[in-house]
Amino acid sequence: MGSLDGAEVCELVGLYLLDKLSPITGKLNTGLYRDDGLCAINTCSPRRLDKLRKDITAMFKDEGLSITIEINLLATDFLDVTLDLFNNKYYPYRKPNNNQLYINAKSNHPDPIIKELPTMIARRLSDLSCSQDEFNKAKGPYEAALKESGLANNLEYKSSTKVKKHNRNVIWFNPPFNKAVSTNIGKIFLRMVKKHFTKQHHYYKILNIHTIKLSYSCMPNMERIIKQSNAKILDDTPHTNQGGCNCSKPEDCLLDGQCLTSCIVYNAEVSTAEKEYIYHGSTKNTWKERYGGHKTSFTHRQYEHATTLSKLIWKLKDNNTPYTIKWSIAALARPYKCGTRHCDLCLTEKTIIARSKHSGLINSRSEIVSKCRHRKKFLLNEVT
Repeated sequence: MGSLDGAEVCELVGLYLLDKLSPITGKLNTGLYRDDGLCAINTCSPRRLDKLRKDITAMFKDEGLSITIEINLLATDFLDVTLDLFNNKYYPYRKPNNNQLYINAKSNHPDPIIKELPTMIARRLSDLSCSQDEFNKAKGPYEAALKESGLANNLEYKSSTKVKKHNRNVIWFNPPFNKAVSTNIGKIFLRMVKKHFTKQHHYYKILNIHTIKLSYSCMPNMERIIKQSNAKILDDTPHTNQGGCNCSKPEDCLLDGQCLTSCIVYNAEVSTAEKEYIYHGSTKNTWKERYGGHKTSFTHRQYEHATTLSKLIWKLKDNNTPYTIKWSIAALARPYKCGTRHCDLCLTEKTIIARSKHSGLINSRSEIVSKCRHRKKFLLNEVT
């Protein structure tokens, strides 16, 4: 619960349960959303309904799950809507103790979001209401919450209309938004697209103002920043193994007696008679384990393209150019933790690469936009 892949796992489990339920209730009669389900049965006797309840409970029990079932209902609350079969109505449902709360009109959010929030709420309530009368009955608490947030609070009923959708490939640009930034980043970006990708450009069909859409992403609020900082400070779990060396000759350690340090961003400075090069890398394991991989790529030709560092070493070898490599630790970082939104280790490496002003930097700039490789092992398709 609460992890980034929690919803994904829940959907997979739900699909599995629906498949198991299809022989009992039928394929088109049951729906699931997270931990809530709804089943519609027509003209079924109380005895038959009780039999279905027992069969469903037994099926869930076989899967190691428990379930609470209410049967013989003509009206029920499902998620945020009340379905009333007896009166042939449906209308918005809100839990009794659920107090509506919306962002303040002066909050650090893009203006279009603040401006369109009342319209979005009115559209949602309209879609959940079978008529304007039901809409008017339900809109009171929502208008009060909007007024408290300093937003427009006059909600109007809007009948549902079908909008014709145009199927086209759209590329979304999501820059972070902050009111402290006076530069209109989105406007400048779209102006650059229009300037550099003219109709004569080879990629005009892919990159133009009609195929690129702008949507700002919100920055973390102060509460979230404080919670993240407190969690980082109070977390006493050891994330790095700082220091240590198990070399047979400690005086010859390539990392100055720190070769067993893990979760680091390291530097490799390659020096020749004519020029100096630098390579930045990262490893979650100990540096000595990572060095073993580098050593293999330096020795065996089939691993020449493993890293940009190995490409450079083989190029120097082919040209019979003498070289030396000096290793050092650039920074310590925390590894990826399942459920978090980013990997501090990867971000630290990318930051060091992006801010490097060394003329001999050999890292590829594409590494800055690469995906986190530490997160991969937590994905479902990697589970054995």
